[in-house]
Amino acid sequence: MKTTKTILFGLLATITLLITSCGNFDTLNTDPTRLTSSNPGTFLNPVLYGMATYNWNRYDDYTFPLLQSEVSTSSTTGVGWYFISDAAGDGTWTNYYQWLNNIKSMQTVAETMHENNYIAVAMTLRSWIFQLLADSFGDVPMTEACRGDEQLFTPKFDTQKTIYQNVINDLDSANNLFNTASGLKYNTGGELLYSTDATLTGGASAGILKWKKFCNSLRMRVLLRVLNVDGLNAQAKLVEMVGNPTKYPVFSSNSDAALLSVSGVSPQLAPLTRSQDFTAYAYLSEFFINNLKNWNDPRLPIFATQATNSGVKSYIGYPSGYKVVPSFNASQPNVNLAIAPMKLTLMNYAEVELIKAELAQRGIIAEDAKTHYQNGVSAAITQWGGVVPANYFSNSAVAYDGTLERIMLQKFYALFFCDCQAWYEINRTGYPVLPRGDGVAVGNNLPHRYKYPAVLQRTNMKNYQAAKANMGGDDFSVKLIWQK
Repeated sequence: MKTTKTILFGLLATITLLITSCGNFDTLNTDPTRLTSSNPGTFLNPVLYGMATYNWNRYDDYTFPLLQSEVSTSSTTGVGWYFISDAAGDGTWTNYYQWLNNIKSMQTVAETMHENNYIAVAMTLRSWIFQLLADSFGDVPMTEACRGDEQLFTPKFDTQKTIYQNVINDLDSANNLFNTASGLKYNTGGELLYSTDATLTGGASAGILKWKKFCNSLRMRVLLRVLNVDGLNAQAKLVEMVGNPTKYPVFSSNSDAALLSVSGVSPQLAPLTRSQDFTAYAYLSEFFINNLKNWNDPRLPIFATQATNSGVKSYIGYPSGYKVVPSFNASQPNVNLAIAPMKLTLMNYAEVELIKAELAQRGIIAEDAKTHYQNGVSAAITQWGGVVPANYFSNSAVAYDGTLERIMLQKFYALFFCDCQAWYEINRTGYPVLPRGDGVAVGNNLPHRYKYPAVLQRTNMKNYQAAKANMGGDDFSVKLIWQK
């Protein structure tokens, strides 16, 4: 695992012990990352920065190799060979619940002060994190989570269906709460995501409108995740959202996207302490490189370096899951991806367009799938500073061919460095089909979820056992309710 350093603006203490569901021990009743303040604006930037940097590192350490895109030369018993540690999800559990604690405090203070925009922002961020938790583990504590101040240290686990229903409803409520005629008056320097402060232009807050679009774009993501889950009415809700953009505005350009800018100047440091760790023993796979080469994709030099073999430079990948280290040199990830200034993806515009492309391809919405597909792919390229070639979509390997597989392959690259979204999407659709190297042990497969942290068995055994029974086990092979 690469060395990481998260700077939390000098306001947060060092985390030295796993905290389960926002505090399962009396001695941990006070969360060391929980801020205390008289206004809701104090909580916002630390949450945004902490979540964004953690998720960037989660992609780098886990999603990148897991999805056969980054290949290590230091070991053949790592994530890329589907040797998954039972503790692989511990950091996700700990970090997400700690930030949920801050979000709860932010919302509580905002409700006391009747600050609806702060309440809506808190609800949006809370929903985002709970979706990530449910997507990663399945059943998790929600309604009883983060209630250590009420002496509730052993929270029950909500079912996945309950969590997704709550998230869908909460995002709808947040959408209705956002008031573009007012900004975020306590973030006088502007918050980190959209630079929202109290400024109004023409009587409206541009930042609040973007927050509202983020809220609704997230709701589309959640609804797509549970598209075929009985009882959630996801298809009808998606049709309603797409058909009523006035009520449900979503991202319409890269300028709307939830991309958090990191300057590289303290306290906004890059997620990695040392950028050279990004490329240490790390190479790109044939699968990752060859698709970009086949597409003549302008992202190739942005994402990869050229390797030299026999005096000739080229973009070339290693076979993923190899049995024996290849004897040739391969391309490495471009170190510039880890150097600030940089933008960390919470959710991008490309994802929204590719959601619409899938809905159209499935016949759920009466719109042109090809147009949304091309919009999404173009946005994914330009987000990284690439320029879409004039003949890009004339390439038969790129052109929309009417299949879900084509949409999902491009979505795989559109979700580059977006937490674990590409992992979730492969588990949802089966696409893209990942290569299986000859060194991958029999019985090792792409996991469907994380295992629960072992600490739960010591601190919340009764509720852990109930969740385990409801889930059908606590194994990597247990499928979530939306998975194929």
